Amino acid sequence: MNSEREPLSGVVSNQPAWYTPRRLLALFCWLTFLIYLDQGVVASNGVNRPIQAEFQLGNVEDGLLPSAFLAGLLIASIAYSELTTRYNAFRMTGFGFAVWVIGSVGCAMAPSFWVLILCRVVMGAGEASIITLSNPFIDDVAPPAQKTLWFGILNLFTTIGIAAGYIFGGVIGPPLGWRAAFLLQAALGVPVVLWLFFAKPVSLKTMHGAEESAVSSLAGSDAVPLADRGWLGSLRRDVLVLLQHPVFVLNLIAYCPIQGAFGAYTFWGPKAGYELFDLPQEFIDLTFGVVTIATSIVATLLGGLFIDMVGSSVKNAMAFCGWTALAGLLVIEAGFLFAQSFFVLMLLFAIGELALFAGQAPCSAVQIWTVPTRLRPLAAGMGTVTSHLFGDVPTPPLVGWVQGLVNDWRVSMELLTATLAISVVLYLAGGFMKGRDYRPEDERGLSAPQRKSAAAASDNGEDGIEDALI
Repeated sequence: MNSEREPLSGVVSNQPAWYTPRRLLALFCWLTFLIYLDQGVVASNGVNRPIQAEFQLGNVEDGLLPSAFLAGLLIASIAYSELTTRYNAFRMTGFGFAVWVIGSVGCAMAPSFWVLILCRVVMGAGEASIITLSNPFIDDVAPPAQKTLWFGILNLFTTIGIAAGYIFGGVIGPPLGWRAAFLLQAALGVPVVLWLFFAKPVSLKTMHGAEESAVSSLAGSDAVPLADRGWLGSLRRDVLVLLQHPVFVLNLIAYCPIQGAFGAYTFWGPKAGYELFDLPQEFIDLTFGVVTIATSIVATLLGGLFIDMVGSSVKNAMAFCGWTALAGLLVIEAGFLFAQSFFVLMLLFAIGELALFAGQAPCSAVQIWTVPTRLRPLAAGMGTVTSHLFGDVPTPPLVGWVQGLVNDWRVSMELLTATLAISVVLYLAGGFMKGRDYRPEDERGLSAPQRKSAAAASDNGEDGIEDALI
């Protein structure tokens, strides 16, 4: 009778013996780390500069390297979100990660630049399964009082992976060659692929048509269960349903400039530091890696904890994202405008990244909370598509193009950072907009102390939720 109040209510019965929520979180954290390790590797001076030299690439062509894998990701992320309605999502994750490993091996063996680009596309198609499905999995199994924190824990492994990739590429590339870096990261993924294929799979309610009634009420009276529709018709109908949720759409668009800035900082940051201050490449790579790791860990966890403490409402999350984006914009702009030493630049950059990373967990939470439960995988897929299509797919080549025109890394990075103003406006607007929250009523907007009070009152037979909200 307490099925709606169980911390693990998203989990379907008859789970495998190996399963616990924390183990599932750890698995997705490791998968996330590996796929984002690759992004740091390809951006590191130890790998990227040898690739640029071997294939004689200009800045625009070089900027395609971090963007190419996103072409595969854009297409595959939507496909995975729909395929999980027909096939087990855990197995789909294993299939996708196997494709990623194959693509990484292909990168190591690429005889030409365009073969390398093709293999990057294959890697993107593989990693789409992890990016699309991880948030719905975590939202279903996370304790209600710690959902935003769990999103934060998962999200910090994206930046830890990128930062570790800076270091990994900088250490492996010079002595062993850039191809060895791709082979070694593929080797790290093989045991995980075998586990995902041969372990008994996990199933979740969000993957099995839960909350169909909520979707039908939004889509119209003629909405039918997914299994009765064609693939394209189902996709079209579900996308239209998601677009009817204005807070979801605002959150989707607002994150694009932040994703674009992260993509450009990741790819061009080490090069800008090297050319501005003429310091050793290895030192630049290591510094960017350490700063990114430290700021992501601290800020992502604190952002999740803060929202859980003050009240995990959609309004609080959107407003928090807006103010942190504004802080990041102002501090990073000041760094590129005024810093005359690498130390000062990295100090201000670290403070700015602290602000930007703090909004990641609330942003991910809003993406999941503001849509019907059954559509959460598709919402995650749309989030991935839009943030990359309008974020870090065009940004690195555009920054490379701007740098080719102005030949001044300070100006290029200042223009890039200025785009964060779009995020500030949209997030703050979303904080004032009324939107539906699809979580169970006893999980909406309560602070951590209020949840404890509500739980205690409920145990005593009182109306705990109403008391906590007063």
